[in-house]
Amino acid sequence: MNSVPHIGHAFEFIIGDSISRYLKHQGENVFFNTGLDEHGLKVYTKSQELGISVYEHIDGLTSLWKEFCVKFQIDYDNFYKTSDAEHHRKVKIVWNSFIERGDIYKKIYKGKYCIGCESFKLDKDLIDGKCFDHPSIDIIDIEEENYFFKLSKYKEILFKWISDNPEFLVPSQKLTELKNLIINSEDISVSRLKENCPWGVDVPDDDTQVIYVWFDALLNYVFAAGYLSGKFKWQNVIQICGTDNLRFQAIIFQSFLESEGIKKSDKLLVHGTILDKNGRKISKSTGNVIDPIEQLEKYGIEAVRYYALAGLLTYSDSSWNEEDIVKLYNADVCNDWGNLVSRVLHLIDLKCSNVELLINKSFKLVVDGFKLETDKLWREFKIKDATQKTNDLVKFANKYINDEKPWSNPNYLEILGNLYYLISIVNDLYYPIFPEKYNVIKEAIIERKKVIIFKKLCP
Repeated sequence: MNSVPHIGHAFEFIIGDSISRYLKHQGENVFFNTGLDEHGLKVYTKSQELGISVYEHIDGLTSLWKEFCVKFQIDYDNFYKTSDAEHHRKVKIVWNSFIERGDIYKKIYKGKYCIGCESFKLDKDLIDGKCFDHPSIDIIDIEEENYFFKLSKYKEILFKWISDNPEFLVPSQKLTELKNLIINSEDISVSRLKENCPWGVDVPDDDTQVIYVWFDALLNYVFAAGYLSGKFKWQNVIQICGTDNLRFQAIIFQSFLESEGIKKSDKLLVHGTILDKNGRKISKSTGNVIDPIEQLEKYGIEAVRYYALAGLLTYSDSSWNEEDIVKLYNADVCNDWGNLVSRVLHLIDLKCSNVELLINKSFKLVVDGFKLETDKLWREFKIKDATQKTNDLVKFANKYINDEKPWSNPNYLEILGNLYYLISIVNDLYYPIFPEKYNVIKEAIIERKKVIIFKKLCP
């Protein structure tokens, strides 16, 4: 990331964190990598506007993003910085290996460049001469002699691979778009003239050029996994990106892997775009920017994380609506889940605090069935569906307690035993969404004491 966090970043980071937490909680060995792509004209220009050195600027961004991760409970294993000297060294090694294979060559290029995207644009990509994603930034005409990567060399290989492995891309509805992008792919510029973009990794043996920001940034994935460090672990690789990065992640990076002889990624999860409550694209020019930190301070971390995972469509565009945050959180989390835990533990403490609870085998099978279905959804990365399945189990429990009335039913030991088992399972399933509340609830379950966990939001 090379700017301050916006609401789309919060959405993406929460998705990544929830997947990592869920799999780790199930005993999987997970390495969660995130970080900053710190090079390019955009970073350099911003530092000049601020009147500070580029190093001061990226140090400030690092502090900002790490604080952002703490506030949103993003439990990463590695925070990668592309400005690190070791990253520069490895990028140059890969560059030279591409040169040796003839995959990089030099030519004069003239084109339209969007600083916001840090990429060249074709006329068909522009609307009234403006970038769709950065309409407030002027497109500039550039003519340079740059180095190019032979993306065209790998078009057929990539197309066949995508056709043979459609499960690579989530959601599957984007497969046609991806195939069309591959068909229309051309060789890409992988360097800039240093006089026009002085901030980046130097091109080996050519002091007039710097390596293009996307070239060095994409390589962070393999370097974080140990490539060129003697301990390379590149299995079950899951990447997460927004729809505007599909070309870079699914085509350019996979071509780099093919060139370098590294197996391609296993999954690419392309999340939807967050719109404002009226369904409009969020941008500074329209004045509808949503500040994620402001949302956090207004509604709290549990409500924001829950809304991101349960209220928004994971892989389609969704409108961020503050009224929905309040309604969903109060209904699902406070009324259904929070009250269920409080009622069950209160009744157990009241009626059988020192008595062994019973569990009905048929009831346990039903609960375990919910758990298995939820696990399957998480492993298919259907996060919203997995959350809904957990909610369904909570609703099942609330109906059960109301129907069976353990406060007056002589069979209360079995009824409360069933519910005691159920809330332990639900707490585990909710862990990726409410990581800090998990231990609070777990301790209350062990002690069999009533606890008020979630407080309702005011409309």
